[in-house]
Amino acid sequence: MGETELIGIIRDVNAQYATLFGEIITINFAMIVAIYYFLHRASLLFRIAAFGFYAIGMLALIGLLLEQGNYKLEALSALAAVPASQRSDMGDSILILNGSWLAHATSFFLNAGLWVLFAVIAFLLFAWRGDPNRRAPGTAAVHALDTDRG
Repeated sequence: MGETELIGIIRDVNAQYATLFGEIITINFAMIVAIYYFLHRASLLFRIAAFGFYAIGMLALIGLLLEQGNYKLEALSALAAVPASQRSDMGDSILILNGSWLAHATSFFLNAGLWVLFAVIAFLLFAWRGDPNRRAPGTAAVHALDTDRG
């Protein structure tokens, strides 16, 4: 496999990371909205079922991230095995960048972010009991607003 193909694999994996992480963020925002509007009032069995479906989706996406990570690791290893005299400046730059503090920090935040999101959703789903200042429909304050509108 040539250097150009290896660089293409690395770039494709980075694009897949961005797509998969975007999907993970979307799932988490959907869960936050669901928890805020109705899941915090649902029975424990319903919340466990919702968390189970959420966990299946998250673990599937995490598995896809790990698969992509293996492709990238193998492509970087193959690129590093190309003799330096035959590697282009682009190949050298990719190897240097992937060994830098930026790549390590990005990897750390991506990995930590996944587990933080998982923990926050679990906390909100099982421990948070809703906004105490939010009035339920039909309370006096809401009814007064409705009568003012005519």
